[in-house]
Amino acid sequence: MSLVRLQKVLAERGLASRRGAEKLILDGLVKVNGTVVREMGVKVDPDLDRIEVDRKGVAKAEQAKVVVMLNKPVGFTTTKSEGEGMTVIDLVRRHPQFKELNPVGRLDKDSAGLLLLTNDGLLQYAIVNPETHLEKEYLATVSVPALPSQLRRMEEGMIVEGHKLRSCVVEKVDAMSFKLILTEGRNRQIRKMAEKVGLKVVRLQRLRIGPQLLGDLKEGQWRELKQPEVTALKNAVEP
Repeated sequence: MSLVRLQKVLAERGLASRRGAEKLILDGLVKVNGTVVREMGVKVDPDLDRIEVDRKGVAKAEQAKVVVMLNKPVGFTTTKSEGEGMTVIDLVRRHPQFKELNPVGRLDKDSAGLLLLTNDGLLQYAIVNPETHLEKEYLATVSVPALPSQLRRMEEGMIVEGHKLRSCVVEKVDAMSFKLILTEGRNRQIRKMAEKVGLKVVRLQRLRIGPQLLGDLKEGQWRELKQPEVTALKNAVEP
């Protein structure tokens, strides 16, 4: 058994620089065998110990880093847990590394559209990090025509459940639908914003994450991102 410092393992597996790995540990985002580690100098066995960052398993060093984009249908949960009904992992089981793929962020069970999955822990952490301010674009359909005043209120940055939301971009598509560009991703944020101005969202689809567009990928289908697409994503989340 060969023991290695935890921050060195995280750095070697592409999670962060050595200093960045130390910050992940100090922030309480790293677990070893289910236990949060906050102290520097802890040593682990890279081959035997189960290491997680922000509740996601860390890919082995020898595994190729991949990013998969999925057009998630309504009814699938964004989780890897068994017993949660139909999950997004069920949709990508034909990928040779599906067991190592982790959903990047959330997309509600009753929402559809672009979802990324990856075994690249560093990229995953950067995309979901609220300090990155990465844009995410959605198309919302509501049950009654949306008034310009309602859309302006959503755009200005309202207070929802005691939290001041960042301002966003809201663009009317037609009487019953509009696009939103957010730089944060709170739980069911768009539905709660709409509800606060008197609208009910009946369909929500994510169209874009940073530079990556959903495009013409059919619902329920997936594909691996090409290297230029992965590079563009990484460039978008660099500090």
